[in-house]
Amino acid sequence: MDLKLLYYLRDCLEDAAGAGTDRLGDDFRLLGAVEGFASMASDGGDGERVYTEVCELMTARPEDKPRLLLRALETIAGVARRHGESDVPGELRPLFPGVGRCVKASYSQLRPLMAALESTGLARITILEEFWAEHPEYFEDYRVLPYLAAALGDTREETEELFAAVLNKLGKRAVPFLEHGFLPEAPEGKREMERRVYWIARLAGAEANEWLLSVLPDCRREVREAVICALGVSQDNAALLRELCQTEEGRGRDAALRALANMEDDESRAFWMDELEKRPDCPSCLEGVNSPLAADMAAQALHSAYSEALERGAEEVSQAELLTLVHAVYAVYGKYSDALRQEWLWCAGHMPEFHRIHPKQNVRHWDMTAAELLEKCLMETVLWNPCEEVRALALELGESYPNWFLGGAVLSELIVRPGEAFGRYGKYIVKNGLLHRETPTERANRVQIMCALAAVRMDKENGRHIPFSQKDALTGAPVAKRYRMQQLDPRWAETLASDKVNTDGAVFDLENAWTMTKLMLQPEWIE
Repeated sequence: MDLKLLYYLRDCLEDAAGAGTDRLGDDFRLLGAVEGFASMASDGGDGERVYTEVCELMTARPEDKPRLLLRALETIAGVARRHGESDVPGELRPLFPGVGRCVKASYSQLRPLMAALESTGLARITILEEFWAEHPEYFEDYRVLPYLAAALGDTREETEELFAAVLNKLGKRAVPFLEHGFLPEAPEGKREMERRVYWIARLAGAEANEWLLSVLPDCRREVREAVICALGVSQDNAALLRELCQTEEGRGRDAALRALANMEDDESRAFWMDELEKRPDCPSCLEGVNSPLAADMAAQALHSAYSEALERGAEEVSQAELLTLVHAVYAVYGKYSDALRQEWLWCAGHMPEFHRIHPKQNVRHWDMTAAELLEKCLMETVLWNPCEEVRALALELGESYPNWFLGGAVLSELIVRPGEAFGRYGKYIVKNGLLHRETPTERANRVQIMCALAAVRMDKENGRHIPFSQKDALTGAPVAKRYRMQQLDPRWAETLASDKVNTDGAVFDLENAWTMTKLMLQPEWIE
């Protein structure tokens, strides 16, 4: 059947209907289309059926024509579906099973989004953000999803955040199209394959374990490391991960250790305990992992590193000794357990001794004392994981050891109850006068509070928030995060803007702080 004649006849019927069914016989274009389609009737079958119904329509009584017109159009639509074909060159590809949906948008409307996902320039970020703001449903269309999967290799932070929002919205529905087209040994685009593994594990969890085990033997280099890290989603992989710790080397072994830190069995705990004794740098594999085993191992690493520093009795540490302390402290970020709480209390009792431990003069890129490492660690832990237990620990340490940990307590209040923070901690910022000068203890408390307030950011687009960076639980890679805050107490602004408040030791420019405090007093600027 000549589909061009069929479509032409359909278009003529629709156009003529617009002028009224009583004038169908006067439309010369429709009459010509019927006459041209007569050759299709001689073949019998669908062509004859269409021709017969159209001829009946043209000769029917006026009151019957609307009904017969709808019947003829319905018949033409059914014939077109049965005999439909595409003249577009290229190989036909099957659709992904159970993924995506067909949105009410033509190909021409979706094509700019597909082109932006295909390109690599900076200009595409603006296009993608506009589509996400105005038509987020376009990203779920089955025609767009293959382009989205191929674009996962982009390393720009803006696109990663956007793709994360899209994939989180899709949820488990995204897993089939991420698995489809996965190339474990692809020499190019390995970043894309790494991200596919990451999102499959994140969205499907333990349900992805069978697929992860099936692709592991064929994976190489960075993609293999990503798969090994993802094996931590299932407790059934404990024995395999311990075996991989024995057979893998370099980054692959670190990935196996990281995944093993998510296990809960006694054998995995014993393996990690033995690893802590052998390798001073292995706590770096625990960064971002928040399992009970990881928290207990971080507590063990912290106690080992700091107790050894006390036993040495030296106030200056070498580069290697410093790195041992740094790895142990960074492993604690965001974690909590009973064992870790006990280590925090032990460290708090030795803070004056730790404050005297500092890097040697020739140690580069670090000028913090062992005590200042712990101060920063508590604030980062509050940011990463402001759960009830962590906040209670921060408040306890802040009340008992304000010279060292008041900043962590203030930050925990700013995140959860910013309106009440001044009433509790504003008293620690004293003003100089004729009869009073800030004491060393008061100065230490003020600097702690300023460290916490320095985390607050204000802007018209994002509102009042606290930005921070944490490590992803699966990969250990930095991830930008932020807490959107409620209104702060205006008395912070009045206090910080006073010319009687000492500013030495502040960790931020007071001029910027003044801008911040002015914005505290103008909540109407915040959407």
